[in-house]
Amino acid sequence: MIKSDSPAGRWDFLKGNIGVMLLSSGLWNIAGSMTWPFYALYVLELGGRHIDIGLISAVGAITRIVPTLFGGYLADTLGRKKILYSMSFFLALNTLMFAYAPDFRFLFLATILEALFSGIRDPAFMSLLADSTTPDNRATTMALWQVVPSLFGLLSPYAIGLVMDVRGILPAMRFAYTLTFLLATVASFLRYRYLEETLENGKGVSMSPKTAAREILSDFTETLRNLPKALWTFLVIDFVFTFAWAVAEPYFVTYAKEEVGVLASQWGAITVIVMIARLVLMPPLARASDKHGRMKFIIPTMFLWPVSFFLFAVAGSYQGILTARLLLAVAGCIGDPAWEAIFYDYSPKEHRGRFSAIAQVSWSLIWGAGNVVGGAMYQETWATLRP
Repeated sequence: MIKSDSPAGRWDFLKGNIGVMLLSSGLWNIAGSMTWPFYALYVLELGGRHIDIGLISAVGAITRIVPTLFGGYLADTLGRKKILYSMSFFLALNTLMFAYAPDFRFLFLATILEALFSGIRDPAFMSLLADSTTPDNRATTMALWQVVPSLFGLLSPYAIGLVMDVRGILPAMRFAYTLTFLLATVASFLRYRYLEETLENGKGVSMSPKTAAREILSDFTETLRNLPKALWTFLVIDFVFTFAWAVAEPYFVTYAKEEVGVLASQWGAITVIVMIARLVLMPPLARASDKHGRMKFIIPTMFLWPVSFFLFAVAGSYQGILTARLLLAVAGCIGDPAWEAIFYDYSPKEHRGRFSAIAQVSWSLIWGAGNVVGGAMYQETWATLRP
């Protein structure tokens, strides 16, 4: 069959797994976009401290290690689909624990369960996405993956922010998590019903847990040996930026609210504007990355991110916060699709599940450590400087 070069033909890949994943994740994101922009405020509202925001994240990061490694093994043996949809159902159910947590300590348990389920699921999740693309459309797919699900929840942050301004943070967040449970359950069913398996030669799992653990370690050792040096270089650079981002990102909203005086609805509006910028800019920049090469887009991002962080730190108004967040979004649009695509360009397909697991465990640990450091810095330094 002749491959179509028509505009319609270039988007044929959306009819399969990619389309199902975009739709299901979009539904999930309608309510999910109501919770994540304000999660730090929810922890504080339930009696937690700034450092507890980081500690909860760190506990989740540590919990993810074994499930993610095991999930990578299962993704390359049992297949992607079974792991993906089953863990999606469990994650949907777990949102109820977030919704009805009586105080911040229950968020530790909810986060541990979330880390367990998502750790098992995510290697299969990313492997299925990578398997369903080609080098010619991979960066475009990664851009669509970052943009389209967000489009479903485009107005959600602003809408829930308005509710928070009137009814308070706690009632609004409980409602948002309950709605997340309902929509996530629908999304999980769509994945169960319509996804197609992409692993044709999975060898299956038919051994004792002890033998399986030994094989897992052996398989991951083999994966590490098969990763090219260029990929290791990109990982090290990425880990540095991940730590820097983790130190600051969870506390953007607390800084904006407590130090600058931004309202919840204003923070929601900033989030919406950032999402619109990503929607407009990311697809064409991703297609340009597929056409002109990854590095031309990755290198400028390395300079834009530090500038963006500095502008956020010195912002003293709503407009200043908005400017810094927009610059961060532009930097992400330029670099993120190329950055993600290059990881999978260099990873052998037969090791993608395990490479995804290794990368996600590393990112999770670095993210948790950065969150704790950022929380400690915010709690001690900013609290001291406040009049």
